[in-house]
Amino acid sequence: MGEELPPSLFNILRGDLRDTRSEINSRLDGLAAQMVTQAMLAQVQQNQKERDDRQDARLRELESKEDERNREVRQLAEDQRKSRAQQMFSIALAVFGAVLSVIGGVVVWTVTSGLQQVVGR
Repeated sequence: MGEELPPSLFNILRGDLRDTRSEINSRLDGLAAQMVTQAMLAQVQQNQKERDDRQDARLRELESKEDERNREVRQLAEDQRKSRAQQMFSIALAVFGAVLSVIGGVVVWTVTSGLQQVVGR
């Protein structure tokens, strides 16, 4: 028993199978370490959903701000239109008053000159 017997073919195959099995197991362990567990996948999906929800909320906020800006622009344009209409009405009223003043002046001058002729001056 002090001498070692040369390995038999069965022992060689068994050792080779053991080495192959350990190599495959180490590769599978490495592959499993790279794989994602269900819990990790669920966490990633939850994080993605939260990120999508935040992005959707931000988009809704931006859309509401844009709608508010559009309303303000429309209101400003409406106010400018009203102001312009008031200015045009004031100008037209001033022109009408000036025309009436000129007509009144002509009438007064005509009446005055007619009365002066009647009186004889």
